Amino acid sequence: MGSFHSQPFSLNITPALSSDAQVGVVVSPLQLLMSGLNLQVAISTASADLQNPGFDKNSISAEVVIAHFDTGASRTSIDIKLAKKLKLMPTGPSTVYTANGPVKMPAYAIDLHFPNTNLMPFINLPIGSCNLAGQKNFSILLGRDVMSRWNVVWNGPSSTVFIND
Repeated sequence: MGSFHSQPFSLNITPALSSDAQVGVVVSPLQLLMSGLNLQVAISTASADLQNPGFDKNSISAEVVIAHFDTGASRTSIDIKLAKKLKLMPTGPSTVYTANGPVKMPAYAIDLHFPNTNLMPFINLPIGSCNLAGQKNFSILLGRDVMSRWNVVWNGPSSTVFIND
């Protein structure tokens, strides 16, 4: 049986997980309505940065945060304040398309893991950044770059989500 991961949501294993399920999340319908689908992730300094001879090994950092599934985002993005807190090294500029128009923001590379799951991590994942000020529930927007590598089954009436890679 695959591992079961539950956010701070109610635990309900009905229907039972299939033998190949890697993540099963049960969310109350009200939770889905109010904040969408969120998943705990561990974000850390990109592995490629560790190979750079000029990289300061004292700046290695990692943090477990909540990521929000954003099907409208082509690329995964990190809140700019979290990127600065983690001392991520910018890889260059990136244009982020927002409801208010395009904005230039730094791009980064990270390692992205999914605690308490069997999902494969993303190593040296290129990401954008954005300003998520006012979003108290999540610090990462999971874009279609990540979701396109998964099989996501979202059963709205039962408020269950299964993710396999």
